[in-house]
Formats: sequence, C-alpha cells, structure tokens
Amino acid sequence: MPTTESETQAQTEKELLRVFKEKLVQHIHPTAVGRFCTTSLQEKDQEEVKRKEETAGLQAAADLLLEKLLQQNNPGWFPEFVQALRQSGSEHVAEDLCPTDTAAPADPSPYRQLLRIVQPDLTQTIVVADLLPYLPCLMQEDKEQIEQTRKTSGNTRAADVLLEKIVRCGPEWFSELCKALKNTGDEKSLDLLLDRRGADQDPTDEDLSSLFRSLSISGPSPANEEVQPADASAMKAAMLDDPNLDEGYEEDAEDVSVRGTFAIGADGSFPMRDYQLELAEDVLKGENNVICSPTNSGKTRVAVYICKDHLEKNPDGKVLVMVNKVHLVEQHFQSQFKPLLPKSFHSKLGTISGENYSSAEEEHISFKQLVEQKSLIILTAQILENHLNRDDEEKVELSDFSLMIFDECHHTKKENVYNKIMGRVILQKFRQPHLPLPQIVGFTASPGVGGARTHVQAVSHILQILANLNATKIKTAEKHEDELKKVVGQPKRECHITNERHQDPFGDELKKMMRQIPGMIDMEGPGERRPPADFGTQMYEQWVVEMEKQGGIECRRCVQTCADHLRKYSDALVINDTLRMSDAFQYLKEFYAKESERQEGFDDTDQKLTSIFSESFFRLERLTKKSQYENTNLGALKEKLKQECEAKEGARGILYTKTRQSTAFLLSWIRNTPELNNLLKADQLTGTGTGSISKNNHMTPIKQREVIRKFREGELNLLIATTVAEEGLNIKECNFVIRYGLVTNEIAMMQASGRARAEDSTYMLVAGGKTGAGQREENNMYKVQMMHRAIKYIQDMPADLYDQEIQKRQRAICSELHARNNPAIKARKQAAASGTFLHCKKCNEKACDAAELRLIEGAHHVHPDPGFLRTVGKADEAEEPLQELQERSRLGSVGCRIGRVKCSKCEQDWGMLMLHKGMILPCLSVKNFALRKQGLPARRPKKWKDSGIAVAEFDYAQDIELGEVAMDTSDDDL
Repeated sequence: MPTTESETQAQTEKELLRVFKEKLVQHIHPTAVGRFCTTSLQEKDQEEVKRKEETAGLQAAADLLLEKLLQQNNPGWFPEFVQALRQSGSEHVAEDLCPTDTAAPADPSPYRQLLRIVQPDLTQTIVVADLLPYLPCLMQEDKEQIEQTRKTSGNTRAADVLLEKIVRCGPEWFSELCKALKNTGDEKSLDLLLDRRGADQDPTDEDLSSLFRSLSISGPSPANEEVQPADASAMKAAMLDDPNLDEGYEEDAEDVSVRGTFAIGADGSFPMRDYQLELAEDVLKGENNVICSPTNSGKTRVAVYICKDHLEKNPDGKVLVMVNKVHLVEQHFQSQFKPLLPKSFHSKLGTISGENYSSAEEEHISFKQLVEQKSLIILTAQILENHLNRDDEEKVELSDFSLMIFDECHHTKKENVYNKIMGRVILQKFRQPHLPLPQIVGFTASPGVGGARTHVQAVSHILQILANLNATKIKTAEKHEDELKKVVGQPKRECHITNERHQDPFGDELKKMMRQIPGMIDMEGPGERRPPADFGTQMYEQWVVEMEKQGGIECRRCVQTCADHLRKYSDALVINDTLRMSDAFQYLKEFYAKESERQEGFDDTDQKLTSIFSESFFRLERLTKKSQYENTNLGALKEKLKQECEAKEGARGILYTKTRQSTAFLLSWIRNTPELNNLLKADQLTGTGTGSISKNNHMTPIKQREVIRKFREGELNLLIATTVAEEGLNIKECNFVIRYGLVTNEIAMMQASGRARAEDSTYMLVAGGKTGAGQREENNMYKVQMMHRAIKYIQDMPADLYDQEIQKRQRAICSELHARNNPAIKARKQAAASGTFLHCKKCNEKACDAAELRLIEGAHHVHPDPGFLRTVGKADEAEEPLQELQERSRLGSVGCRIGRVKCSKCEQDWGMLMLHKGMILPCLSVKNFALRKQGLPARRPKKWKDSGIAVAEFDYAQDIELGEVAMDTSDDDL
C-alpha cells in the first residue's frame, strides 16, 4: 500500500525530532514543555515527566518526554510541541525545528561555557533567596522548586538547580542573570560571572562599560532588545577551543566544591588550575610519578587530563585506570571521565568491574576483547591481575598497555592486588628489560607512615611505596602551594570525649555471666588459660582468640566453644559501651537463637552455655528498659547531630562506625529517637562481604549505588557507614563527618575528614574516655605532620641517592618474588599438601585432603568435586538471579561470590560459593580450618600463603566435569 502524504509528514516530523534530540535534551525544560502539550500528552504522562525531573534530573526527564512524543500518532502533536517550546522559553530550539520568517536569537553557547567554568565558585557566592525575585525568565513553578531545594538541601544545592534551569530559559538568560546580580548588589558573583579575575590585570572602567553595554545591564533596556554576545564570548572563545565542551560538560565530582580560578589546559581542553597543571607536568613528560594531593583538590581531574594528553600523543596507546572499590568504576566514568573528555574519546572509553557497572557486560565481550577495542579502560585492579595470571587465549601482558593509573595508590603494599600487579612490573624491569613497560602514575591523598615512630622509619615507608610503584619521584604542589591551600578548605576539627557512666548494671550482669564460663574448661596444666581481669578490653579479646585457636588445634571442643561464646559476650560489652543496652541484648539474642536452631553438633557444652544466657535473659531484658543506665556516648552523639542539623541549612553528613552491626543499631536508634528522626533521613552504607551473624547484614553493589545516589541527590542527609565510605566518596554537599568511637590510622583519618567537602564543614570525633580514642587521634595528627616532613625530605634527596634507595628496595622485591615462585619450592609445597587434611575449626569434622583442592587465578582455593557439598559441606542460596551471575562469570569475572559454604554438621562458615566461567564451586578460606597431618602438630594459619602448602592449578580439561556443582537450597539450609 503506498504511503499517504500524512504518513510521510508524520515520519518526517519524528525523524526531525530524532535528529535534534541531543540538543533538545540539553536545552528544553521538560516539565514546562509537557504542560503545554495538552493534546499529545495525557495528564498521567505529564506527571510522570515531572516525577522523573524531580528524581533523575532534567536530561532524564527530557529523554522521557521525547520518547513519549515519538510514540504519538496524533497528526497535530508536532505543531503543538513546537508551540510548547516557544511558550516555555525555548524559542531558539523551536526555531531549529520549525524556522519562522524572523529567526529567534541564537543561543549564546559561549555564555554556557563560561557559566560551566565558574559554576563551582558561583554556587558558593550567590544568595538564591535574594536572586529569585529578579529572574522573570524563570517560571513560577521553577522558582518554587528552587526555593524548596534551598530549604531542604541548602543554598549551594539550590544554586546548582537555579543555574541548571536558567540556561534553558532562552538566549536572554545570561543578560537576565547579570541584571539580577547587579540589582541585588552581588558584585562578587558578578565578578565571577564576567570573569574579571581571568585577566592578568583588572579591566579598565571603559572595558567594563563596554562589556556591560553588550550585556544590557547598565540600565533599563527595551523589551525587544537582543543580546549581542560577541564581546563577552570573545573572553572565552579563544580559550575554549573544544566544541564538545558546551555539550555534556559536567564538573567532576571531586572538583565541584573546590573554590578558586581555573587556568586553561595547555591544549585548550577542559579547565585546569595552576597547581593541577604542576602536579601533572612531569607525568606529561613520560615520568613515573606518585601524585600526592589533599582530598577535594581535583586529583581525578588531573588523571583525566593525563589520560587525554597521553592518548593524543600516543594514538595507539592503551590506558588502564585502576580503582580498589567496585562502586568507583561507575563513579569515575559517569561523573568525571565521560563528562570531561571530548565526545571523540567516548567510543574509546570502557569499564569493567566484575560485580558492577560494566561496558564490557553491556557489549557482551570479555576483558581481552575490551582491551583490543578500547583505548582507555576504568576497572577494578583484580580483573587485570586475574588476566595477567591466565595461561589461555584471554591472557593479557603488561606490554599491552602504555599507561597504568592507580587510584588510592597508598594501598600498593604487602598482599594488596596493586602490589601484585606492580610486582610483575618490577620483575619484568630487571629480568626482561628489553620488553616495554607501561608508564605508572599513582594518586593518593596520603601515603601514610606505616606505623612509623621516627622520621627515618616514615621516610623508609614512603620510599618503599615509591619503589613498589616504580616511581621516579613523589609529586606535590610546591610552586602553587598557596593556591592549593586557598582552594582546598579544611573542615573545622572537634574532639568530644565523654565521661564514663556512673552505673552500668547491664554490663555488670554480662561480666557475671562471663565469669561462669572459664569454670567449664578443664583448668589442669599451665595457667595460661586463665583470663585477664579486665573484661571487654583488647587484651581480653586477644586471650579469647588464642583460646579458640588452641582449642581447635588440640581438638578440645569444650575450650573452643567456650571461647566462641566469650567472644560474643565481649562484643556485647563493646556494644553496650557505645550503643544501647537493647542493642547488646539483641546481638546476644540473635546469636543464641541461631545456636538453638542447630540440629547437629549441639552437645552438653552448648547446652550449659545456652542455659547461662537463659537464666539471665529476663534480668537483662528488664535492664534494657531503664534509660538512666544508658551510656553517655549516645547522648553526646545525639547533641552533635542535632547541632549540625540545626546550625547548617541543608546539613548532610556521614557517621562512621566500626562494624556493620553497629550501623544497623545506630540507624535503629535514630529512627526510634523522635528528636533525630524528625531531622535526619538516614541509611546504612557498608561493605559487600557476608557476615557471621546474619546473611543479610551486608550490601549488594546495587544497594550500595542506590544509597549513594540518594545521598548525593539529597533524598538522604545522613549515611551511617563503615570504613567502606572513607575513600572515593565524593559528594560536594557533605558538610559534616562524625567518627563515632572509630580511630584507626592517619590515612583513614585524612580520608574520612576529606568526605566533608562543603564550605563551613565539620569533622569530629565522639568517643568514650576509657577507649583512649582521643589520644590516638592526637597521635594520628602527629603522624600526618611526620608524613609531610618525610615527603619533603624525599623530594630534597639527591637524585643518585634516591635512585640507589629505590633500586635497593626493588632488588629485594625481585628476590622475594623469585623465592615465592621458585618451581622447586612450589613442588615441595604441593607434596606437603598430600596427606594434609582440613578439619572444621569448630567441630573438628574432616572436610577434605588439601591435595584435592585446586587453585584458580593464583588466589582461589576451590574443591571441584560436586560430592563435597553433598557430604561434608552445604551451601546457602544465591542472593542474585543465577542467570545474571552466570553471564557475569562468562565475561571473565573471576571469583564472583554467590553464596556461603558451611560445615554441614555445625554450620561454621568455611568460605564462599563462587561462580567461575559458569561453574559453581566451593571456595575455602583456610582461617576456618585446622590443618592436620600425621606426625606433625596441627596448625591454624590465617592465610593460605602462610599454610606452607600449595595446590595444583585448576585444569579445565580435567576438572570441568567435576565443576558442575549444584547448590543445596533445601529448606533445611535456608
């Protein structure tokens, strides 16, 4: 059937919309446009677009609006849409779709470029409430939304929303904004917008008058006067050479709160400050550097700049940007690399993380294929290590890459995956010098001092990090240090140490119960089994751990079980000291409920220990209802949270605590405290590993991303987090950080304080007096000063002395790796594996001969026999759809965790159930076993590398039949 004229017209209109879709998404106001499309869109469609704008932003809402319009068959939809564009202030876009005789003024995109450069500073200076009445170009509902944002999320976030909306108000928006700033007397913001600081010297009055005239802000102007952008745009047009900058530029998450003037990159690309250019200068010459700069100084922007420069100079180069946390892959890609790099680079950019956001997964290709197709890949480092270690067609070589960037490179030590990768680089440097090596660049806010007590030890620690990274120097901002200090503000530091409570009957009852347990143990022989006098202390905890270990080695289940219960009571004492009595009680209730559910391995010792708790159950329960005995730490924390929320409009913060369990208890406390529940919208942010008490006290990567998104967008104003959120979480509106009884090392302290990124931010420690937290925090401050002195000392070292120190350490690395990889040593260890049996550390049940295990990618000790989980072991069910997990595994995600492996007799954790290339395999952790061999004493190593045994590599040809393990998901196991 021939196409009718009306059908042809409809096809043409839709094709026109598709052609201009990218510009429409960038420029229109979707809610306003949708409101004028009364015939084409139903009311429910308009509401859906409005909700999308509120939850996901203008671009996502514009995408949705255009999608709905493209589904229209009503012949009048296109004229109505064009008219809606004109009515909502987007005449310049309407003119593209349907030109009139008198064309509307072109959108002055140089003004948009200018605004994007100064927006981070502008949001810190403009006063939204004063400005709104003077902006007639904004629709009334826009003003109401901006005002509501100001009330709920603060002036800075409201300013962001205002600037995002005003650029969509047609070509007059820049003139309107300048007029409004002039009328409100905000000269500082006007200076920023007109970039008066960008010149080498202040402009003359004549220059300013000319500029003001071109912007129509010197006085009343006729309503039909058009803006002439030529003069204003000339300031930036020469510098902003990149045509892609106007479309898709978004300030990188680490830079958005940074104040100060941007310089322009030497290649005319995205803006860079002077100190950032200084940090990058030696790397741009091809040197290996560790770049050390404070949190919130824009290190990621420097990394993007380096990558762009490298690929422009080396079109055939391959760049890897490695991170140490899964969620950072997506954050770096979406918030920094993609927005900052020109569109010509986007097709060269790839991501892969195994468990999270992955362009490889979207394109259904492996890591090897991704390397072949992309020039710049952001990935978790373990993926690279896995593929360097392979011996099949998916193997990659160091020489495949021309540049490797390590984010948070202070982790390059000991057994960290960064150090494993760099160990390969060092070996190749000395053993195969003819092979090309990639350039290495590390980024860190703090290399730390590694527990050093003296300046010499601190210098040695940092030199070791530099040797591990094959770095020629550690680079800091020296020439432009003053600019760096001005730009990167430090939060106000506070330390609140509380007094001990006068009475603690709940804790006294716990200690009374604990005193009964050692009496159950056979006390004959040496007296080293007698417990320390102070319950709940680190010394007591160490004694309990040693008791549990010795009980397992000696097959004394009574000793081991008693030690296990004492550890739970010790944990409950710690919870009682930091949280509510009811939380400590709940912790013990969950443990004993789980113990009571065990069907096997429940003997007289278990019965006696359970009866101790049962006899005190009601006394403990009554005490939890007596609020006068609650600890004083929570009271101090409550006051600090209230103080931050009431003193700061749009307060948003992170509360750090030690364990996942305590994040759940703190969240419950906030929700059950009316004074806080009315102020705080809180949620947890913890790691992805499974826990020992409950299968559900960890987070999936998807849940992590969702919580971070809500916090970033203001749906939440408090994250209760473990140390998983100390590094890389870049949220500019975060204006307070509280570490609740949590003091670790100087690196963690600097990383945590760096999460407070907004102006007038606060970093505080709240802890009990008897914990010694205050003194440890002071020690960390001293270590930070020691670190800076050590860095300066290393930078001032003569070049030959520096090279000598690095070479000495690298030769030691080669010797250690050679010994570790020596075939003769491996053969002896494999021989030692035969006849070494793994016994459950809790019930002493024999699990398997170590020789039955196989090694995957040098890291995972798996049992390939499907009978293993039907006899001695059992598996929990997967927490994600198996089909999705299998697809992820097919793409090369080694060690994808899908559940837990337990002892079938006592339900002691043995390790994880992993998915590898479509095979479900039990992966065992040696810390959960006692190793026994006839004629030798039993051992309890914490790590496989300390076990003294080695196992054969997983052989796909021989073991694939054994690898088809089905999970046990019967009701008894759930």
